[in-house]
Amino acid sequence: MTPFSLRGRLLLGSVVAIIVATFLAGVGINAISGLAVRALALSEIDEELRVLLAAVDINSSNQLFLDDTPTDPRFGIPNGGFYWQVGRNGAVELRSQSLWEQNLPWLRARPRDAGRATDMKGPNGSRLLAVERSISIPSATGDQIVDIVMALDNSELAPARWRFFYAMAPSLGVLSVALIGAVVVFLRYGLRPLNDLRTALMAVQERSARKITGQFPREVQPLVDDLNGLLASRETQLTQARARAGDLAHGLKTPLAALEATARMLSEEGMSERAAAIQAEVSRMEAQIKRTLAQTRASLAAAHTVGVMDASADLQKIISVMRRLSADREIEFELVAPAEMWLAVDEADFADITGNLIDNARKWAAGRVEVCLSLLPELEGVKLLIEDDGPGLPEDAEIAFIRRGRRLDESIAGTGFGLAIAKDLVEAYDGKLTLARSNLGGLSVTVTLPVRLVKDRQMAPEV
Repeated sequence: MTPFSLRGRLLLGSVVAIIVATFLAGVGINAISGLAVRALALSEIDEELRVLLAAVDINSSNQLFLDDTPTDPRFGIPNGGFYWQVGRNGAVELRSQSLWEQNLPWLRARPRDAGRATDMKGPNGSRLLAVERSISIPSATGDQIVDIVMALDNSELAPARWRFFYAMAPSLGVLSVALIGAVVVFLRYGLRPLNDLRTALMAVQERSARKITGQFPREVQPLVDDLNGLLASRETQLTQARARAGDLAHGLKTPLAALEATARMLSEEGMSERAAAIQAEVSRMEAQIKRTLAQTRASLAAAHTVGVMDASADLQKIISVMRRLSADREIEFELVAPAEMWLAVDEADFADITGNLIDNARKWAAGRVEVCLSLLPELEGVKLLIEDDGPGLPEDAEIAFIRRGRRLDESIAGTGFGLAIAKDLVEAYDGKLTLARSNLGGLSVTVTLPVRLVKDRQMAPEV
């Protein structure tokens, strides 16, 4: 997965969103846990406050006293974290031992008998959660209002709050990992149509299909339709180009035939030099037309499915023909190839490539031509090696001889277009043609074709 791939971008965005959402969830849970712990603390304060409310009374001397005291041990420890005080008219008359000599501020809760919770400053600068209640107690002088404040140190709440958070944190982590895993699975499933589209495009590129086929989602189908339209348009244009090239070739047949007839007439009239010059130009024009048609066919072959053929069988047929053509020269042909090798390549194109190259080797060979067909590493195509024991290339010659009409020796029959035609067809299949000195002493031609291999004819694509 490349850094700028669509899957990578979606995964990165999802992971960031999940992490942010998890963080916000943690913040929310922490806030909720704080409220929950605060509610539990208020419940504890209210419970102790009810005990204190029931115990406070006024004696005959108009003094406040307690029939019973709250039992929580923190009330008896100085700065123990749990505090209460009782008083009238803003004066503190009774307090818990935990307050020592300090007082809590009055909240003056109203209406009477109704309590409210608030935060206040406590002993030694601590922060307290406090509740105040005001009650009316009958006495010898009439009903009197008694205020009671009970407070709990906030530091008592923090451990419970963090325990709750720490208990939830692993669950949040597991949830985040599960969500990221779900995103990965979702992306794999959601982007599968794009992988299917890529596979279909590769089939078109490998010439095993004419168009993109398969079931695609509604969002992808318009792209598939556009691509199929583009492929169809390209094939139509190439087909028309091939037809125009064919029309041109047929249109030139009559003028060329007339020129050949003129050359024969000149030869019969004793003007053999002029006749030979005309005939040479006619032959050159015919070769050029042949090459143009081969180029056009190669371009068309590169645009759509071109069929499947057995390369080994075709080589055997071509060599059989070459043996008959060289019957008067006693040239030995040797073929090294698998029993069968099915390739996704047009049979006419393969015949043009191998026929031109083997015929060229036959013309220049002194007595031996070797042809070897083998697989490229990792089954990425095929390699064709053709060697002869002829004169070979000059030391300073390279691919320059694969030029239009360029020949090594004018004494050898031919037009000089054989190598050029083979090169055009090889390059149409994204292949490569190279020339070198042969181990036999002559020319070595190596052709690599990265064409698709098929197991047998039954596995061949329909064309």
